[in-house]
Amino acid sequence: MRESRRTWPLAAKMPGGIGLSLLECLVVFFIVVSQDSRTSTVFAASSVDSPSSSSSTSSASFSSPQAWPLSFSSLTDSSSLLSPLSPSPLHSHDDHHPHQQPEQQTQQGEQTEEEQQKQQEKHSQSLTLHHERLEKWQPERPSQQPGQPSQLPEQQSQLPEQHLQHPHERRSRHQHHFRDQNGHKVRHHREIRTKRQLSNRHQPKFSHTEYHRTIKENIPLHTSILQVHASDNDLDHNGLIRYSVSDPEHFEIDDGGIIYNIKPLDYEHTNGRYVLSVTAEDQGSPTERRRAVAKAYIDVLNTPEPPVFDSDQYYFSVTEYAKVGTYVGTVVARDYDGDFSHYELEGFESSHFVVDRSTGIISLADNAFNNTWAFDFRAWAVDGSDHRTHVPVRVNIMASRPMFARLVWAESDENTHTPNFPDCALYDGVQVEEEESAGKSVIVVVAYDEDHGDNGIVKYSLLQHTDTFTIETNSGQGHVKTTRTLDRDDKDKDFFLTVIAKDSAPADAALQETCSFRVIVADINDNAPVFDQQKYEQNIATDHPKNNPVLRVTATDLDDMDNSVIDYSLEESGGTPGDLDYFSITPSNGIITLVKDLSADMAGKKTFKLTARATDKGVPPLSSTSTVLINVVESGNLPPSIISKTPIQDKLYEDATENTDVVIVCAKSNIEDKPEVYFYLINGNTRDTNEDGTFAIRNLNPADPQCPPGSKGTMVYLDLRNLDYEAVTAYKLVLQVANDMNARKNEQIIVNITDVNDNPPVLQPFDGSVLENNDKTLITTIKALDKDVSPEFRTLTYRIVDDASQSVKTKFELRNNGQLWTKEALDRETENQYRVPINVTDGLHWRSTTYWITVQDVNDVAPRFNLDEGIYEVRLPESRGVDKPTGLVLYVDDPDVVNYFDYQIVSGNEAGKFKIDSLTGDIKVNKELDYDEPNNDRNFTMKIRLSDGANFPAEIDVVISVENENDLQPKFLQHNYTFSVKENEPCDFYFGDVSAVDPDLPADQNQRIFYYLFDPDRNNFTIGEKNGQLKTKGCLDREATTTRGMMIFYPRAMDDDGKGHDAEPANVYLTIIDENDNHPYIQSPDQSYAKIMENMPPENVKPIAIQLDDADSEENGCPCTLEFASFTSSDIMQKFSVSLVDAASSLYELRPLKELDREKVKFYQIPFNTIDKKGVSGTRYLTLEVGDQNDSPMTDGTSTIQVYNYQGQFPAMVIGTVYVTDEDDHDIGDKYFDIDATTPPETEPYFTVDHDSGSITMKKGTPEGDHTLRVKVRGVSSVFLDKFRNETAIGEVLIKVVDLTEEAVKHSGSFRLANYTALQLITQKDLASTGTSMYDRLRQKIGEMHLIDSTNVDIFGLRDVEGGVDVRYNCHSSPYYTSARLDGLMMSHRKSIMDSLGIKIPMVDINMCLYENLSPCNKSSCQHSLRPNLTHPLLLSSETSTVVGIDISDDYTCSCGPLEPLPSVCYEGFCMNGGSCDDSNGTLVCHCPDNDNYGPRCELYSARFERGYSWYEPFTVCDNSSILLSFETREPSGILMYAGPTVARPWTDYPRDFIYIVINNWRLETYVDFGTGTAVITIPLETNTDRAFDYRIWWDDKTITFDVKNCLGNKTTETLDCRKVIYLPGDKITSNLLNVQAPLQLGGVAAMISFAGLSASYGWSKTPPTIEPFYGCILELRYNDYLYDLNSTDYGKHTFMPCDAPVTATIVLGEQSIIIIVVSLLCLLLLVLLILCLARRRQKSISYPDLDGIVKETIGGTDLEGFGEKDMTQYDLKLLRVGPNGHLFSDPSTQAEFYENPAVDGSEMHLCEEERRLPDVAEDARQQRAPLAQMPEGLSIGDFIDDNIKKVDKEITDFDDVRHYCFEGDEMSIASLSSIGSGGSSDSESVFDYRNDWGHRFEKLSKIYRRESDEEEDSEYDFKIPRQPKRYSLHSSPEKKSSPTGNPASSEPSTKKSSGRPSGSPTVTFAEPETQGSREGLLQGGDDPERPHEAVNPIGNYNLDEAAESWC
Repeated sequence: MRESRRTWPLAAKMPGGIGLSLLECLVVFFIVVSQDSRTSTVFAASSVDSPSSSSSTSSASFSSPQAWPLSFSSLTDSSSLLSPLSPSPLHSHDDHHPHQQPEQQTQQGEQTEEEQQKQQEKHSQSLTLHHERLEKWQPERPSQQPGQPSQLPEQQSQLPEQHLQHPHERRSRHQHHFRDQNGHKVRHHREIRTKRQLSNRHQPKFSHTEYHRTIKENIPLHTSILQVHASDNDLDHNGLIRYSVSDPEHFEIDDGGIIYNIKPLDYEHTNGRYVLSVTAEDQGSPTERRRAVAKAYIDVLNTPEPPVFDSDQYYFSVTEYAKVGTYVGTVVARDYDGDFSHYELEGFESSHFVVDRSTGIISLADNAFNNTWAFDFRAWAVDGSDHRTHVPVRVNIMASRPMFARLVWAESDENTHTPNFPDCALYDGVQVEEEESAGKSVIVVVAYDEDHGDNGIVKYSLLQHTDTFTIETNSGQGHVKTTRTLDRDDKDKDFFLTVIAKDSAPADAALQETCSFRVIVADINDNAPVFDQQKYEQNIATDHPKNNPVLRVTATDLDDMDNSVIDYSLEESGGTPGDLDYFSITPSNGIITLVKDLSADMAGKKTFKLTARATDKGVPPLSSTSTVLINVVESGNLPPSIISKTPIQDKLYEDATENTDVVIVCAKSNIEDKPEVYFYLINGNTRDTNEDGTFAIRNLNPADPQCPPGSKGTMVYLDLRNLDYEAVTAYKLVLQVANDMNARKNEQIIVNITDVNDNPPVLQPFDGSVLENNDKTLITTIKALDKDVSPEFRTLTYRIVDDASQSVKTKFELRNNGQLWTKEALDRETENQYRVPINVTDGLHWRSTTYWITVQDVNDVAPRFNLDEGIYEVRLPESRGVDKPTGLVLYVDDPDVVNYFDYQIVSGNEAGKFKIDSLTGDIKVNKELDYDEPNNDRNFTMKIRLSDGANFPAEIDVVISVENENDLQPKFLQHNYTFSVKENEPCDFYFGDVSAVDPDLPADQNQRIFYYLFDPDRNNFTIGEKNGQLKTKGCLDREATTTRGMMIFYPRAMDDDGKGHDAEPANVYLTIIDENDNHPYIQSPDQSYAKIMENMPPENVKPIAIQLDDADSEENGCPCTLEFASFTSSDIMQKFSVSLVDAASSLYELRPLKELDREKVKFYQIPFNTIDKKGVSGTRYLTLEVGDQNDSPMTDGTSTIQVYNYQGQFPAMVIGTVYVTDEDDHDIGDKYFDIDATTPPETEPYFTVDHDSGSITMKKGTPEGDHTLRVKVRGVSSVFLDKFRNETAIGEVLIKVVDLTEEAVKHSGSFRLANYTALQLITQKDLASTGTSMYDRLRQKIGEMHLIDSTNVDIFGLRDVEGGVDVRYNCHSSPYYTSARLDGLMMSHRKSIMDSLGIKIPMVDINMCLYENLSPCNKSSCQHSLRPNLTHPLLLSSETSTVVGIDISDDYTCSCGPLEPLPSVCYEGFCMNGGSCDDSNGTLVCHCPDNDNYGPRCELYSARFERGYSWYEPFTVCDNSSILLSFETREPSGILMYAGPTVARPWTDYPRDFIYIVINNWRLETYVDFGTGTAVITIPLETNTDRAFDYRIWWDDKTITFDVKNCLGNKTTETLDCRKVIYLPGDKITSNLLNVQAPLQLGGVAAMISFAGLSASYGWSKTPPTIEPFYGCILELRYNDYLYDLNSTDYGKHTFMPCDAPVTATIVLGEQSIIIIVVSLLCLLLLVLLILCLARRRQKSISYPDLDGIVKETIGGTDLEGFGEKDMTQYDLKLLRVGPNGHLFSDPSTQAEFYENPAVDGSEMHLCEEERRLPDVAEDARQQRAPLAQMPEGLSIGDFIDDNIKKVDKEITDFDDVRHYCFEGDEMSIASLSSIGSGGSSDSESVFDYRNDWGHRFEKLSKIYRRESDEEEDSEYDFKIPRQPKRYSLHSSPEKKSSPTGNPASSEPSTKKSSGRPSGSPTVTFAEPETQGSREGLLQGGDDPERPHEAVNPIGNYNLDEAAESWC
């Protein structure tokens, strides 16, 4: 179909097999092209320009394949050539194509517009009726929802146009289709070329103003009730419609306009009508929406319903001796229809009871029960419409002997009856109407079961068709309902249902019965008749006899019975009035007859236009029409006539095969000279009209004798073998015959089908049961189904198959009517199940199935106890709780399945201590047991009786022995104990005993009491654990007690040696007898503190009252006396006096004798001697403060403020106060503060000073750098001085603002400083402004430790904690040093720092995750993170120094997942190592320098270690973790990884955990300790330096697994050697957390204590060996999901990144090679000596006196600045660099051909062949030779150098080292060294080694670049630790210069802001061999003495081009 849409073939094929000629294709093409003109093209009757294009049907253009039959059949209105419903001669089998007569075409073209409109409407109706035919062709047809009406013609016409649009038009138009939930399409067009906003111009319109529907009250929920339809002529969303209803509580409406009920409908409360307002609203903008409202009237029909009982079953009871008339119970039924009539009782046993017909009260009618203890019957409720419903009722008789009655009931309750359908035969043929909604009631079936209880309760189910029907059990009835809408016209004609009725007995005992019947789907008149042709056309001769048939019209109706009976009639069709007078039609068969003679002048001119109508006899009747055209022709132009119809078969059986001949039809043409006749078999649209082509025709040979001469014949034969009598009993075929004049005749052929027995019977499976011990019993009635219609084919015979077992044949009988009976009583104990094979036949077909019959049990065997299997004697602790089992097991043998066991304790159950479950026999504790007195529950022997309800009971004895337990609480012999003890008795003094006993034990036995004390009693006392002896702990002090001499504590006791119960604690009252051991103290003033203001006359000072008291008892206390101590200073004695005020109360007062001056003495400590009444005395001090007054002058002062601004985001805030020198302490209120005019202008905008308080506020956005703020401070008048002192001072504040980045905080170290506060830390000594505080001294020490200036150390976090202050800091050159380095080196230098500063550092790396006992995550995974506070900085201020830091909180996350979600946008630093970030569809992707060496975020995978090491961040603390280490080695031994302590245990809680992985002679050894023990694992490795090894370690809470994949290469046959699994180390306590508080070290370890020392310090159970560092590559390291970036190290040695970085070449020479080389060198030496001798003889010594000055300037030294700065160009120092072979080393002109040291400026490296590749000095072959130097003719360089050196040596001069520069030319370069040496002289204090070190003139450079020792000598290893990290740039672009070199002092800062701090993102660098002075490092320099030394560039910050002329 797609191909036909794209191309336009010459002969297109249309639906139904109709072809298009070339002319027709051109017409189609013209129509399609006309659509491109943006006009609506409509195919009306014969003109594409019909005015009807504006009608609602105008959209039926080329809109979809669905519209094709309409469109093409409308091209030529009166022609049948293109009609798919009326075949034409153009398409006959012989492809003959006659042409139409011109007269006919003319008449066809003269149709009026009204006729054309009618014709169009008829075609639309025809399209609707033929939707099934079109469905086979169209690919996308909206599915029709259940209950939804078929699409209207106008809806079908609105389908997409793109199916037949011209390709060019499809390019210029887009069509948008919207579907509502019912599949309706809404379409609008949008022009691409001209977008325009469409306004909401039209209001929705309903198709009707009112809608009506009548429905029944009991329809199911969510039933579709009616559909409304509204339309809107707007386009886009303005034309989309949403519906709503006014009663949303009961109804809802969907987008398709279908209204559903969502609650049950109610007739009674609504008077049978619901009135709804339905609103249709378009979906335009909210301000422009339009709506329409229509009314919907829903009339509800009251549905008669049967009464409903309020219970499914009733249970009543009466006593055995109840009298007649006794009330039994009440049944209640409700009838919602309001027509309830009465109650009835039914059943054999109901005669004993009677019911009140109106109230439902049941009473006793007959009390002669005759040992019947249960009665079952039914209660019925009947309404006025005789609707009935029933409910089962059971009445139990309460017997005087319950056991006997229960046995009788049990016997009567046996399931002995099968459910029975008494009316099953009446159910057959029940009808249900089609098109009803789901939930329609079909039938109510009832089965009865005569059993009682559950055995008599029936439940229903369906065996088949569960997708169409369901059955519900309600009040004993089975309600069959539909689950979907049935459509009889769509094969839903009838259904055979089988209902299963099954009782509610247990599954293995249930009985069932089936009832099968046929459900017929009753037809409703929902289909109108359909004509076989939309238009009939027939020629009639003018001499056609009157009253003779002209043609026949036929129609079919899909409905059934009367709904399908059709009456035909004729109507006028817009032709000439009176046309109808000429013809009549037979109503029953549609034969049109001529009833009026035709005139001769009508020939060729007259066409009768009639309308044939077919009307069915349904209610209401439906009809359809078809056009009939009868053309009048001349005599002789008659249509063909049928000569004969000869049946070939007497009967056509439904099982006939293909090509079966049915009938021969012979016809003649009635044209004398044209005898040809053409036959067409017209296919209708129903199965009985040959819709599916069951029959076909084939023309007979013209000479076939079966037709008379002059006639032609055709054979109608069976083409498809699909006859089915059960579906179609007769076919109505229409054979059309035409001649060469296109005159036609239709002939109907009736083909009757004869039924055959072609449907075998169907047996349903069945599982039944029968009760044992019963004689002949009906098991079930077998009913098979046979779909044959003829009764003779539905007669079924049943029998048991011959091959059934003899037992089945003997015991079962199958009767002809299908009843299956037993022949004899069955015994379940002999055989419990039978397989009964069944056969059924209809005389021709046989079908078999197997019925499984289960024999149900009858209780006929007595039970017995099994002594071997049961447990009948137990020991039971007395603590066994109530309802707890005893452990006794009663095992019973009883072959019966049906048992009514009843267990009883007959005897021995004293006091009812035990109970037994009567059904299960479980014996449990009934009351609490007590072994002790007075209960004495000791031994029980009980008799158990078991009865099964029918047989003799069984009995057995059981024994229970109760054991004593410790269940009583011990008791102290006394509740209160009283003791006394003298104060100051000897320590640990014994003063008494307590005693407790255990009531569980006899008094004469050991009570096994354990005595103890609780905190805080243990602080002062001890108690004997065994004997209860009480002692004091230490020495008692009466005055130390809060109760002054009385102490109370509470001893405790526990029995069972401390494992049992606690006693109630005793009270011990201890009185401490006082001794006079305290002298009086000063009770007031408080805290012995008082204050007197300075400058006050003594007489104006209020005396200070001193009140004495004594802590001793009253007899040893006051009254007391007070006097100055004998050692009181004379100054105090002269200034103060003390006098007695009241001796009885011990009150004194202190007075000043002189005016006091605070500026001289601020505080006085006045000593007093105090004496109690008994003469005990001592010294007490009174602190007297002299209050301050503003009486001192002020002078200038200087202070410093250090501000660490986090990311520059701090808000405006106070950062400190202005300091000026003033001896007054509290005089801020007497000063005014203003910014002085001398403040630099670049500082003032960023700060403000409070005028009154002097507080300095830094504004937000203050730039980084040093700021000087000068503040003028003015004094005001003093309150105490009677004058003005207008003082002025300048307070200068040096403010240093540092912007800290997130990286600075992240890469920070931390430690705890003990015995300091944050304020004490920053306080300067002697009021200095800087340099003397511990804060500054720490910065200095940290800088020295990292070999950097203290200005590059930021201590930005100080937090006071208990016992000290936590310090957080960072260090930087470029970039920031890592936390691993900071914390690692701090730990290594901790002791030396503490010693030098006199401080104590109790903790390094403040991270509580590392301490399992202190971890906030309680021994589980823990991650530590830092959270800076952006709004509240940390402010610490002393007098002259202030620090504004960052308040950082420590956050802990108890998991190992990511702390933050993955970012969604790129940011700087997301991609590491210079990678670039890209956002790809919301996923961040990093583009790295290459794809081999880098991870997802450009983490560097690999590193090469050449006997070195590198430090990395340690592992996080995670449980259930894994480590992946991939490596390749070049040596058999080496250290791969170490993570653990590096110093001896510094404090008690320091973690001992470690992991150590080494290769030891090709064995992979792992030492691991999680803090609970050391484990060692060894895995052998393949001896192979060419492969990589993947080593994985993972652990959980139980085990650790070590695995090396394919560890032995091809030798590995199993994984036993390559994988080892061990349990977590530890005896009792294990841990799975690796807590490491040290850097992760790869490749080796730095200088540290030996492993033996570490093992001894930390108590490791195994000591790791000392192995040499690793030589090889680490290819990847992962910890859990974290991939380590091996470039993220800044501390290491001999480490190269990546692994394939250039390596040092090594030449291995054999013994023979060495001999050859030595001999060759000797020969060469002899040859050189010979040549030199010859040359010396010929050469004269040439002197160059003009060069002496040049030599002196270049080689000599001078003290004059500028001397020699303009050098002679005749002499070039290159001459000194000529090698023995005549080549020049390090020529700047050729250097670019090799590489440039990235340590110079970080610019891009240049290689001879490859850019951006690290140089490899081993690749000598790749380096070019230096060019030959041009020497003056005749000059011997050796003689020249010797001569000039001698000349220079004769002069006394200072010697400078010229190794680091080449020459100085005419122009002064920036690298000139002369200015650096300015002022230099030999008077320098420094001592220099001139030959190996710097000269004194370069003393400044010496301080910066002096080489310290590259190694520390305290290492216990053969390798040394570097003091500086080494890194070099990997891929630096020429535009990006490197950061400053390692030491900030080596470069002059350009602005105050720089301060040598890192700027921007850090340079991507790799660690390199050890160098000095730069973190960048050198390429291949280092320790190797064989390598040529490459000097450090002191001008590395300058552009390379500027430095080229002076740098070698």
